[in-house]
Order: sequence, then structure tokens, then C-alpha cells
Amino acid sequence: MRLARVLIRRAAVLVIVLSLASPLLAWGDKGHTIINEAATVGLPADMPYFFLRAFPELTYFGPEPDRIKNAGDSQDAVNLPDHQIDLEETFGLELPHSRYVFMDAMAKADIYRRHGLTHDHPGFLPWRIAELSQYLQKLFAMWRTADYSDRHAIEREAITVAGLLGHYVADASQPLHTTIHYNGWLAANPNGYANDCEIHSRFETAFVSHAITREDVFPRLAAPELTSDYFATGLSLIKDSNSLVERLYAIDRDGGFDVLRPVKREPKEFVVARLAKGASVLRDLWWSAWKNSAQQPQRKRR
Repeated sequence: MRLARVLIRRAAVLVIVLSLASPLLAWGDKGHTIINEAATVGLPADMPYFFLRAFPELTYFGPEPDRIKNAGDSQDAVNLPDHQIDLEETFGLELPHSRYVFMDAMAKADIYRRHGLTHDHPGFLPWRIAELSQYLQKLFAMWRTADYSDRHAIEREAITVAGLLGHYVADASQPLHTTIHYNGWLAANPNGYANDCEIHSRFETAFVSHAITREDVFPRLAAPELTSDYFATGLSLIKDSNSLVERLYAIDRDGGFDVLRPVKREPKEFVVARLAKGASVLRDLWWSAWKNSAQQPQRKRR
């Protein structure tokens, strides 16, 4: 009888967790929300007041780019590649600040044809981070000089853009969004890593929903740092995440992300560190966009 009750409880936990897991959600709704929420908690006090008080909206927009998946073929064509970059598919190219210059370099090196890649490969995650960060900086600059009657509209737009930026920074902190091994090991596999096409949701959604709270993440934020090169900041985060791909697979192989086992220190520490890293970088990008917006931009001619 006791064994039956244990099995029923374990089955109930599995049903709940699997209902939360979706292969379409990066970090899952909970992970994205925690990262945006932690970034707002860590903001320096010299941010504009409208931004500091926008805590609910900044948090809400974290999962938004996942919510609009499957909106239609045209929207998916532009949305889906922005969530990842498979670094192995860049084949050692120096990554430029423009996604279109990058695509041109890939074409000139004959990488698309030789490796059978479509032009939305390997993904555009660092460019999306840079584009939204620059967009946010421009909105802050507009707000600084806007008439009072226009400021409220600019504030709403800045909050939305900042929240959306959080989604892509969070994706960049998730190792499986930086690699061809995004949902199963795709190479020689002597170490017995998962290739069941479930590791992605098992790690970022099921385990996060089961084992992680915002209180785990908030104290782990790094000290604020300013940046002026948003692309380099995003790419650095991506490379850091990519360096952890094999460690993630090893933890998973050893059952670390199995929600039916007791939560162990190493897998929890691994996940908390990635969430805190994403939140720290997001906070820095928001703050940097605000501080940099005080500088007079150089005008460019077409």
C-alpha cells in the first residue's frame, strides 16, 4: 500500500512537470520570468524612474517571443532563428556586427552550399541582442529630449523593447541555444550523452519548474558593469554558455535533471549560475543603454 502511494505521488509529479515542459519554450516560462525579474531587482538606482517602476511589464515580456511562435510562416521565418546560434556552424568565421554582413561572409565562403545549410543557419542570436540593445538606447535618447506629451508613448515602447531583449539574453545564457547539440548529442558519443530529443525541455523547463526559485537566483547577480559594444557582450555570453555544453550533457547523463530523483547540488548550482549570468548581463545591457543614451550619437549618411 505504501509503495502504491509513493508511485502515485511520483506519477503525479511527472504529469505536472511534463505539462509545463514544451520544446518550444526556451528556459520555459518560469526561467525567462526569473531572469527578467532578477535583472529588474539588480538595477542601479540611477535608471529613470519610469523604468524602475515597470517591474511587472519588464517581467511579463520575458517569455513573449516564445508566445508568438507558430503565428504563421512569415513570422516564424524571422522569429525562430533569432533564438539561437549554433557556433559550430560558423566554422571559425569572425562574426561581424551586422547579421547581413555575416550572411554574405557565409555565402562567400561557400559554407551554405558545402554543408547543406539554409540561410537562416546557424541562427542570429547575438545580432538580435545587439539590435534590441541599440534600439533601447535610441529610445532612451529620444525620451531624454522628448516633450512631456510624447514621453509616455516612448516609455511604453522602451519597456516593451527592454522586456523582449531579456528573452534573447536569457536564451544566450542557456547552453543548448548555442550549439548543434541543442536537443541531443549529434556526434561520436563515447560518453553516452542523451540523444532522446528530450534533454532540452528536461533541462530548461522541467528541472527549472521543479527545483529553482527566484530566491535562488537573486543573491547570485554579479556587480553591475557598463558596456558600449552590445554585440560583443552578447557574443561573449554565448561563447561562455557554449563552453558548458558538454558539462550539461554529463550532468544530464548522470540523472541530475531527472525530476523524479532528489535534487542534487551540482545540477541545481549549474542552473542557478546560468540564470544569474543571464540576469546579470541583461541588467548590464539595460543600464548601459540608459547611460550611453546621454552621449550625442554620430550621424551616419546613406
